[in-house]
Amino acid sequence: MKRKLQTLMLFAVFLTTLQSFAQEREITGVVVDDNNMPLPGVNILVKNTTNGTVTDFNGEFSISVSEENPVLVFSSLGFQKREISAGDRSSLNVTMATDMESLNEVVVTALGIEREKKALGYAVQEVQGEELMEGNQPNVVSGLQGKVSGVTIANSGGAPGSSAVILIRGGSSITGNNQPLIVVDGVPIDNSTSSSLEVASPNRASDINPEDIESISVLKGPAAAALYGIQAAEGAVIITTKKGKAGRSTISYSGSLSFDEVLGTPNVQDMFGQGRELVTEEGLSYDSDSEFSWGERLSSGIQTYNHIEDFYNTAITQNHNVSYSGGSEKSQIYLSIGDLSQEGVIEGTNYDKTSFKINSTSQFNDNLTVGASANYIVTDISSTKQGNASGSSFSSLLSYPINVDISDYLNDDGSQKMIYQDQMFDNPYWSIQNSPNTNKVNRLIGILSINYNFLEGFNLSYKLGTDYYDEFSKRITGDGSLIENREDGYISQTERNHRRTTSNLILSYEKDLSEDFDISALVGNTVEDLEINSVYATGRGFLAPGIYSIGNVLQENQSISEVITRKRTVGVFGELKLSWKDALFLTATGRNDWSSTLPEDKRSFFYPSIGASAVITDLFKDAGNDITSENGLTFLKLRSTWAKVGKDAPIGALESSLGTNINGLASSAYTYNGVNVGNPNLEPEFTDSYEVGLDSRFFQNRLGLDLSLYYSESDNQILRDIRVPPSAGTFYATLNGGAIINKGIEAMLSVRPLSRESEFQWDMNFNFGLNQSHVEDLPGQLNEVYLSDSWTFNSTAAGAAILDGSLFGLRGNRPVTNENGQVVVNSNGLPSLEAAVFDNVNRIPDWTLGISNSMSYKNLNLSFLLDFVQGQEVYNATESALAYYGLGANTVDRGETIVIEGVDVDGNPNTTEVLKDQSYYQNYYSRNAENFIEDASFVRLRYVTLSYNLPESFLESLSILSAQLNITGRNLFTITDYSGVDPEVNTFGAGIAGAGSMGIDNLGTPNTKGVDIGLRFKF
Repeated sequence: MKRKLQTLMLFAVFLTTLQSFAQEREITGVVVDDNNMPLPGVNILVKNTTNGTVTDFNGEFSISVSEENPVLVFSSLGFQKREISAGDRSSLNVTMATDMESLNEVVVTALGIEREKKALGYAVQEVQGEELMEGNQPNVVSGLQGKVSGVTIANSGGAPGSSAVILIRGGSSITGNNQPLIVVDGVPIDNSTSSSLEVASPNRASDINPEDIESISVLKGPAAAALYGIQAAEGAVIITTKKGKAGRSTISYSGSLSFDEVLGTPNVQDMFGQGRELVTEEGLSYDSDSEFSWGERLSSGIQTYNHIEDFYNTAITQNHNVSYSGGSEKSQIYLSIGDLSQEGVIEGTNYDKTSFKINSTSQFNDNLTVGASANYIVTDISSTKQGNASGSSFSSLLSYPINVDISDYLNDDGSQKMIYQDQMFDNPYWSIQNSPNTNKVNRLIGILSINYNFLEGFNLSYKLGTDYYDEFSKRITGDGSLIENREDGYISQTERNHRRTTSNLILSYEKDLSEDFDISALVGNTVEDLEINSVYATGRGFLAPGIYSIGNVLQENQSISEVITRKRTVGVFGELKLSWKDALFLTATGRNDWSSTLPEDKRSFFYPSIGASAVITDLFKDAGNDITSENGLTFLKLRSTWAKVGKDAPIGALESSLGTNINGLASSAYTYNGVNVGNPNLEPEFTDSYEVGLDSRFFQNRLGLDLSLYYSESDNQILRDIRVPPSAGTFYATLNGGAIINKGIEAMLSVRPLSRESEFQWDMNFNFGLNQSHVEDLPGQLNEVYLSDSWTFNSTAAGAAILDGSLFGLRGNRPVTNENGQVVVNSNGLPSLEAAVFDNVNRIPDWTLGISNSMSYKNLNLSFLLDFVQGQEVYNATESALAYYGLGANTVDRGETIVIEGVDVDGNPNTTEVLKDQSYYQNYYSRNAENFIEDASFVRLRYVTLSYNLPESFLESLSILSAQLNITGRNLFTITDYSGVDPEVNTFGAGIAGAGSMGIDNLGTPNTKGVDIGLRFKF
């Protein structure tokens, strides 16, 4: 059935790409404003058709028409629409007047429906494809950094293909998914991330080629995404891909060559070598047979190495994209091929992605339009292990003291050389050659759409989409490893088939009831079916050396399991919009969902929204009192919305799993293990959201301010894998309970300092977001909920949601204190450590500000983005590990004494001196989480791009329409007080849900900085 569906969709794609031919002629011309300045980006459409084009940088256009007397419709934001009958003319010169009455900007909203922005009661922000590409980011999510107010994006390091987390207005779920729904051309797609505990894993939205994107609309609040239902409780990112344009066929190419290196490496001490300290009655001595750097002070003649710095290389990336656009007024097509080949800064790591896309539209008559698209993507990733994983590159680097040559790792017989007796870790260079980690994905996103107009004002649209991919992941420890129980090799592999099929049927109606009163309504149905088949296999001990296959492992040393997960959701929804004088709008929505992941008697739930907006300037003008002026207010709109959205349970959360009893003296029957614990009485969780805002423009649209204030409360949380007391008869529980409150401010300020008449153009955008995610309530006696997957080096801390604190808080080890808050010091001069919560820690920013600038003069263009991220804390577990191994720069004070501030058990001030030796650093200092919580506010120059458009006079001789050379610098400088390499850190990536691992620096690959050299041309 699966193959049949794919075959049918591919057949539909090729069917609808058949181009219809007619007698055509070409109309060319130029579009200018009131001051005779060229207008780029003006939309031109042949009336009552889908045949259209846009003006280029010089305001020029060319369009093919077949009608005898075509009417061309010219439209652009901030200008009055014009309709011109072309007759038999082949050339037109068009002047567009500034629209001082209203700004009829159209944006893509839920379900791919286009709406006038002024009619919306909630905040929507749109990013054009050109803006997305300015920073030359291969991951679509990363490309949004600093460009959307109220959106927080955290990259998970510089490993090729690593994931990026996107949060819109904080998060509403303690253990569930806090990322928005990703929608491509009206169909939701998967944006999941495999666990990144061992290797860096991509978020699946990164499969989309940014070059294929026309625009992205970010729906920020629950109200904006209410029609999407349970999937969009965290908002939605609506991606519209490029489509073919009628008229002259064009072929475009874009390519870039990039050079990247890590932002930096941690500071390490260069004074002490290999060894561990031995404290005896005779005094201090050293044992050099150790992986630690607690040995003797090195003499000046001994060669030393900076293993961490030397481990990273300069990486080269090539990115090539070719696309074709063309068609007639009846049928258009867009084709593209993209190829990305990215080297990693670690030898042997890479990320390769090849994508093929076809998007076609055919109009069979005046009422029926059929569209089809297919996007086939192949990705191939090679990576090294990271974080706390056995065989992690970074942790292995820490185990090589500075006086040991890490590159000399082979014995004469080819076996791995040990630097001390009983070594139980691998040399990272040996691991690169012998312990590969690969991930391969083949993905197809296919969409078939039908749009039919009938009667008067009625429209029926249907969209069927499938998102299918197969993933094969393999992680190897090669034979010859020094890791315990891995001497003969180890393999872990996963084969996963993921299929999501979505069906959307919408009936809409629009009617002008009178000269002043309009109504539009829609009803719809959506069905989504999700099926994931996963086969997990592990094997220990390869029979033939160097053959890394599960078939090369004895059957008795293999373990194979299969997991099949299925989910179905069905929804019905409706929307009613009333409009008065095209200035006062009222919109109400309602949706009911049925989810298979909830109990039968609770799987149906309803949620509504209601919003209003008023264009104040239009209302005053209609009343005969125009409050606008050329040198004052141009446009003012007020808006407000209330919405309620629901969220269902994760797949399998209702049932408790059985496992094989591992006690050899007991039976081998399946038994309850107290770990995978479900709850058959779960209820859906809900979020109530309130939002008010304004949109204002001044000085003929040269200054604009869009401001939003919001408040949301998410209660009856579905909490998964919550630790409970042993008296409960289990280790974990799944239950309802807890509440999260999010509140904040968003502001987008747009400034055009110079008038449109100026030869030099300058546009500035300020995107500001302030958010607080507060844990208002937790069930029972819980004062924290943490995810064990975020445990850091030596289990010193983990990300956690803290009662009466932040959703993105921290729990970890800290000194025991008395009732007065004083540290209690033991007789040895050191406090005891206990697990506790840090209720004043917030791992996401208090506020962010992205300042983007775009300047142009003649053929030169300059754009850059300055990013301010303030008020976030980072837990620097990497520095904790450096101190533990004796490599930390702050361990050079070894041998000195310290008196820890506090009191003894009797309440007297502590006076006992403590020697700063190996025991102090390993057993106390490195395990005390308080020592590694840092303010990680920063200011970063995210990118600078300089481009040059080649002169038309030169291009005409080559039959090239346009060509551009560009150079981009990324992450050129960062201003921060953070002591680590990069304050923008999220080691475990998007694979950890809920409180996540944002702001946790734990032995990951550092982020990178780089330079890109690019070329674009069209002919």
